[in-house]
Amino acid sequence: MIGILDYGVGNLVSVFNGLRYFSPDKDIRIITTPNELSDCEKIVLPGVGAFTDARKLLEESGLDEQLLIEAEKGKPILGICLGMQLMATRSFEGKETLGLGLIPGDVVRFERNDVKVPHMGWNGVRQEMSNALFKNLENEADFYFVHSYHYQCANQHNVLATTQYGIRFTSAVQHDNIIGIQFHPEKSQRNGLLLLKNFVELLDG
Repeated sequence: MIGILDYGVGNLVSVFNGLRYFSPDKDIRIITTPNELSDCEKIVLPGVGAFTDARKLLEESGLDEQLLIEAEKGKPILGICLGMQLMATRSFEGKETLGLGLIPGDVVRFERNDVKVPHMGWNGVRQEMSNALFKNLENEADFYFVHSYHYQCANQHNVLATTQYGIRFTSAVQHDNIIGIQFHPEKSQRNGLLLLKNFVELLDG
């Protein structure tokens, strides 16, 4: 079973439909309780909005502690947009707020005068290392972004992909079974649907 975490933020229906598009026979469910989460084989952590609010909602749901337990078991976990940022050590969006600490790093604002913030629209994603998540996708494939903050990895070997927007920022991260993507695959048409298909099939057979 693949579980999509529902903790009050995120494009749940769009993510659900995206996961089902190429994988209609897979058991995909929206998860609201820690007990349900423990039954999942793979987990998706979506998110839109403000980091501090989302972190509070995740904690109040009790899903944060269970998510850390499942991560420790080695289950594949995919964070999307704000869900990726929640995997960081801390965020500087508003007041400094601690994240889940799954992949060491900080979430910081774009500080550029030559680009518009938020970063919104299509942009290329350069794969910095090989990963099954990008199977059958061209390097520099376009995905859809909407964000004002970006992930600064503490360790360069956790940088899975980067994107150019004033600076070259980290647009995907990985540490073992934990993967985060800054872009929205559910809004990225065929490229995004292929990426979600790859996550569904991750470690299958």
